[in-house]
Amino acid sequence: MRTATAFFGALLLVAALGIGWWSPIERTEPIEVSAIRPSAPEPAPSEPEPTPAAPASTEPVPEEPVENAEPELQADIFTTTANVRLRSGPSSNFGIVWTAPAGTRVRSLQVDGNWHFVTTPDYEGWIYNRYLSAEAR
Repeated sequence: MRTATAFFGALLLVAALGIGWWSPIERTEPIEVSAIRPSAPEPAPSEPEPTPAAPASTEPVPEEPVENAEPELQADIFTTTANVRLRSGPSSNFGIVWTAPAGTRVRSLQVDGNWHFVTTPDYEGWIYNRYLSAEAR
């Protein structure tokens, strides 16, 4: 089998050399480059001059009242019910970011199935909902 492969490889090399695909010798013939002559720029079509715009109004625009942010919803604050692993994704197949001790207060920012994306002051990750209890205030 090796001899057939070697023969086939040698045959391909000879064919490539024969048709000029590959050559270890540098070519000495000059490469023909066609010169492109720049054409004369076309004159721009004449456009009518714009009329000056009316002066902008100097009256102040009334600002819309800023609505206060809603108070913190209690439903998104949870406490861990056991020592629980925060994971880098919503599955036990993802890596462990940190192990939160039981009773750690976390805030849920997103829910994906049974997994909550939670944050603590120092960490963020995913916790399975079985290990979370809604915090009562």
